[in-house]
Amino acid sequence: MWKTLAGRRMQMQLVLICITGLLIAALSVFLISDAVRGAEQIVLGDAVKAVDAAVEELSAQEADRAEQEADWNGLALELKDVSLRGVSQAVLRSYPGVEGGYWWNSEFLGYAFPTHINPEQKTDVPAAESNEIRAAAEESRRIASARRIVRGSGEAVVIAVRYHDNTDMAAWAMKRVSGLGDARQQRRRLWLAALVSAALLSLMATLATAAGLERGVSRIKQGLAVLERDYQHRIPETLDELGHIARAINQMVVRREALEKELRREDRLRAMGRLVAAVAHEVRNPLNGMRLAAQLLKKQMAQDRPDGRQLDSIISEIDRLEALVREFLAFDSDRPPSMAFQPLRPTVARAVKLVDSQAARLGITITMDEQGGEASACFDEGHLTQVLLNLLLNAIESQGSGGWVRVEIGGGNRAEIRVTDSGPAIPPDEQERLFEMFYSNKPNGAGLGLAVSRELIRQMGGDLTYDTHQENASFLVRMPRANHGE
Repeated sequence: MWKTLAGRRMQMQLVLICITGLLIAALSVFLISDAVRGAEQIVLGDAVKAVDAAVEELSAQEADRAEQEADWNGLALELKDVSLRGVSQAVLRSYPGVEGGYWWNSEFLGYAFPTHINPEQKTDVPAAESNEIRAAAEESRRIASARRIVRGSGEAVVIAVRYHDNTDMAAWAMKRVSGLGDARQQRRRLWLAALVSAALLSLMATLATAAGLERGVSRIKQGLAVLERDYQHRIPETLDELGHIARAINQMVVRREALEKELRREDRLRAMGRLVAAVAHEVRNPLNGMRLAAQLLKKQMAQDRPDGRQLDSIISEIDRLEALVREFLAFDSDRPPSMAFQPLRPTVARAVKLVDSQAARLGITITMDEQGGEASACFDEGHLTQVLLNLLLNAIESQGSGGWVRVEIGGGNRAEIRVTDSGPAIPPDEQERLFEMFYSNKPNGAGLGLAVSRELIRQMGGDLTYDTHQENASFLVRMPRANHGE
């Protein structure tokens, strides 16, 4: 379903982009064409005004000349041509690019183009437009004035004619307008507009795609950063293409969680198997001792010679079993730690005092040192006391007679307790198993002291580790400075 929605959304985006591109292209073509046509109309309009004004003035000057010369109509054609040429020269000098003259009795008279590049050589009526001029002159006989715009390849010719009844003569003027678009130029403009539109469309699509990818990648990166701290987090799944990646990551996290659960289940089963075997081993020895003591006591009672020492042995083995069960149950304690922010030194001093007499009997010296000022942390006093007692008793029992135990309290920015003894460092092959349940390197050890101690410290938000960088056996307790449950 997600893939279908994402595919449809992608198709819709492509369709919208295409429609937008076509609209932009059409608008660009329209605007360019309209601008070109507007510019052409302005140029043609200026040319029409110039030609109309020129032909109006030519007609007025010709009428004045006819009135001033009484024998005007009787003048020879050559004389009229010369006289009118002077008039055309004088009038058209004020109209750049305009040429003109007169048309009378099917003849061109008085032609002049004074603003031509070489006016002395331009003395003949242009042959290409002569028929258009004649046709306009004939038309002016009926309607007094006529105008024609003849378009060619890249140019247009504006012709204006005004007929005068009294002289039966028509004045004409003409101007060429070059640089106008022909069909080929129009096609070039259209292609140019299409290319510009395509470039704009491509730029817009690229920018939109880049922005979308940048947002999507940033969203995925932020989600991955959160996943490093919280496996319950899920990356938002969008409907775009990057949504597939987000869904794949979320599915991978789900599968990883399922795999971790299965692995934890298998670890618990293996741990349970080791636990059952260890408990069976630890319980069997006291039970065997109790059985032997009970058999001996029964025999003594049959002989009417009971010995109370056998009962003491049975009670001792029962106490041993009770201590084993009590330490084991520490892993499953329902009582949450009673956390309080308090100094570390009083609790450490109390634990040292409890084992001081036992250490003195073995000739072991215990010293305590607080560095960096008073150290305080958030902890359960009873839990921490039990942990310190386990560490101190382990340090005392591992040395035999003589030696020392040093307890260091870290203050300032630290909240930690280090217990180091004069014995050698623990071998590397044993360091990895120090905190396993029922593992002990002591002949009569139950293997629960360090495991219980680490569990108690972790319940308070701290940790218990073995320092592998010390020459002597050294354990480090790190405590939280604030309530870990807050």
